Amino acid sequence: MNYFDCHADTLTEIISGETLDQNSGDLDLNRLGDFVENYTQIFAVWKDAQNLNKEDPDRDFLQLYHRAIAYLEEENRKILLCKSGEDMKKAHSMRKAAAFLSIEDISLMGKYVENVREMGFRFAMLTWNYENEIGYPNSNDPGAAFDQEKGLTSEGKELVKTLLSQNLVMDVSHLSDQGVEDLFGLTDRPIIASHSNVREVRDRPRNIKKEHLKELIRRKGIIGMNFFSNFVGEEPKVEDLLRHMDQVLEMGGEDCLAIGSDFDGCSGRFPEGIKGVQSVPDLRRALLAHGFGESLVEKIFHENAYRFVLENVK
Repeated sequence: MNYFDCHADTLTEIISGETLDQNSGDLDLNRLGDFVENYTQIFAVWKDAQNLNKEDPDRDFLQLYHRAIAYLEEENRKILLCKSGEDMKKAHSMRKAAAFLSIEDISLMGKYVENVREMGFRFAMLTWNYENEIGYPNSNDPGAAFDQEKGLTSEGKELVKTLLSQNLVMDVSHLSDQGVEDLFGLTDRPIIASHSNVREVRDRPRNIKKEHLKELIRRKGIIGMNFFSNFVGEEPKVEDLLRHMDQVLEMGGEDCLAIGSDFDGCSGRFPEGIKGVQSVPDLRRALLAHGFGESLVEKIFHENAYRFVLENVK
């Protein structure tokens, strides 16, 4: 099968001594090799900003970044870091996986934000679970500043303009409702929600409300379904994840629906039936049993996100 995943934290969560090819986390290339033909992964570079070295946070980020790059380079016989849709096509033609980098909470970059494109990032989230100088999050995790009516700061709006001028794809997962509105007001380009579900199905701030999802669909963006159990349902099973997919489809999102697993970002908390990347073929079969046709399932697992990257990542 073909598989495109819009969000995983694997590169920053691999335990020392393990590799991207084989590790004890949710995702590795060895398990993927059992079932995947063409594979693309958007890997987040992420760290809880509260755990950055207070004396030298810029150096802390740089070490995090170089560690992520090293994991990819170590497995270059199987996976290539890509910077465009054409790079992705080339990787697949060489029978290799394609990797893209996303920065999750761009405030982590400090002074290196000036080099975000040349460092290889093609996707950007402005916040994580905490307020930063750029804007407000949509999380109500303990200790997080949470106010959906607070959006981007003036500094954040200027940064967005800079990122857009560098042709980065903006990602609204983790951004407050007002922040999403502010971003919509700054650009009419396609935007993604890499790993967020539907708030009207599961009322959690990290899920996106339908009016914003409709705008993402209008722009031909991407909506990646998140496997984190708390965003899926009360005591979630795969059927609950399918309810979120049904809602996106009812809004006209057949060409926008995708997978954003959040592997290695969920502490192993998934709906019953999902244990890690090895469960992806089971999920695919569940979609078919649910009544989704083969062509729709292929769109969800690969074609929609693949098309988006070809059209928007240059």
